[in-house]
Amino acid sequence: MSSNETLKVLQIASSGMEFFHEQVRVLRGLGIDCDVLYYPPDSRKKKQIHDGLLRKVYGHNPIYYAIRGSLFYPKIVQSTLQTDYDIIHVNSGVVAPLGLLQPQRPIVLTLWGDDLLGNRLAGYQSEITKICAKRSNEIIVRNEEMKNVLPCDATIIPSGVDTSRFRPMDQTASKKAVGWNAADLHVIFPYPKSQTKKRYHIAEQLVEQANMALDETVQLQTISGVDHEDMPQYYNAADVLLLPSLREGSPNTVKEAMACNVPVVSSDVGDVRERLDPVSNSYVCSDDSALKDALVTVLQTGGRSDGREYVEEVSLDRMGERIVAIYKSLLGDTEEQNQETI
Repeated sequence: MSSNETLKVLQIASSGMEFFHEQVRVLRGLGIDCDVLYYPPDSRKKKQIHDGLLRKVYGHNPIYYAIRGSLFYPKIVQSTLQTDYDIIHVNSGVVAPLGLLQPQRPIVLTLWGDDLLGNRLAGYQSEITKICAKRSNEIIVRNEEMKNVLPCDATIIPSGVDTSRFRPMDQTASKKAVGWNAADLHVIFPYPKSQTKKRYHIAEQLVEQANMALDETVQLQTISGVDHEDMPQYYNAADVLLLPSLREGSPNTVKEAMACNVPVVSSDVGDVRERLDPVSNSYVCSDDSALKDALVTVLQTGGRSDGREYVEEVSLDRMGERIVAIYKSLLGDTEEQNQETI
C-alpha cells in the first residue's frame, strides 16, 4: 500500500457486538475502508433453526464451533480472493482460527475478555485463543491482566466510549423520560439477568441491603434490549451504576457512566480500577461486603461523579487512532520484510 492509497481492512467479528459496531464506525471516520463479515454469517430464520439443532446435538463445545466455522470459512476465503485487503482484523478469539486459516494477509487479533479469561468451550477457548495469538501479527487486549495471560506480546487499547453521545443530562428529566419514580433512588444494572458472570443475584442482594440501611426506597433497574442510542437517558436517570461482575475486559458500561458523571460501584475486574482510580464518588471493591458499604455510601451522600474529566483518554476517537497506528506499523514492517526477501 502506498502512502496515497486507502488502507483496506476485512473485519471479522461475532455478530451482535455493539462496541464492535462503534469501532468500525470510528475507523471508517478515520479513513479506513472496512468490510465486515459476521460469525455466524446469517441470522435468518432457516439459519437460526439449523443453529438451534446444532446446539442441541453438540452444545457450545469445540465440535459445535468447528461445524459452524466450516460453514463460515468459505466466505472468508471468497472475500480475500475477491478483494485486495491490506489486513485481516479478527475481533474475538472465538473467530480467530477462521482468520488465521487464510495465510495471505497479516492478522490483527483483538481480544475482548471472555475469549481469553472465560471458561467457554469447557475451558478450551482460552487455550485456543492463546495458540491463535502466537500466530497473529499483532494482538490488541483490553487490560494488563489479559496481556499478562498471553504467551506473546500485546498492545493494551481499552474499548472506547462515544463521549458525544454519553454526556451529562438533567437527572429529573431523565427519570421522567424513562418512566422511573422521581422520589426513589435508582441503581442501574445494564445487563441481562441471565449473564452469569455479571452476578445479578448479588446485585439484588446488595440493593436489598441498601434498602435496609437507608430511609429512602432504592430500586434496582435492570436494563437490557434497549437501543444503544437510548442508554444515555437511563444512565443519567440513575444514581449509581452497580457492576458486581466476576470478570471483565474493559467494560464500556463503566466508561459510559463516567462520561455521564454517574457514580460507579464495581468489583475489582478488568481495567475498572485504572479507570476509576482518580474519579470522585466511585468505588472499586474487593468483596461483596465492600460493595454493599460503597453502594450505601454513594446513595447516602448523593451527588454525581467527575468521571467525564478522565474518560477522554478512552474515547472512541482515541481508540480508533491507536488501532490505525497499529495497522500502519504492521504494514510498514510487512513491506520491510518483503523488500528483504527480494
